[in-house]
Amino acid sequence: MVIHKIAFADFEKQIQKTHKSSIELLGSETGQVCVVAITRDGCPACEKQKPKMEKLAEEMFKKHGQKVTFAQIHIRHPTEKNAESLRSKDVLGHYFYPTNLIIVRTKDRGAIELYKNASPRISELRRNIEVAIEIAEALT
Repeated sequence: MVIHKIAFADFEKQIQKTHKSSIELLGSETGQVCVVAITRDGCPACEKQKPKMEKLAEEMFKKHGQKVTFAQIHIRHPTEKNAESLRSKDVLGHYFYPTNLIIVRTKDRGAIELYKNASPRISELRRNIEVAIEIAEALT
């Protein structure tokens, strides 16, 4: 299972081009769960979480196949320049790194954010992904 890596600058351009919200762009498939990790350069917690997320993505793919996808939106943070980080907080509605989101698209309400947490335990994230998959299945 591959975690789709997205540079925030590219994601920001896509939002401007399509005039869609970040949640709408990420939650593009009805009945599919999208798990997102928002990470930043120089973030020790992000580096610590990365191998755990890769293992979780592989586990979820083996168990649920294409019902769940993983994405990482990465924010560049050169020394003493935090403009991209500040913009990402406005666009994605987060504050801390890493922040994890779980998004599901519904037929009638579009994409919805079911879960958001800063640096959660992987067991908590796993549990919430399973709940999101049940909800996604009920919505299709």
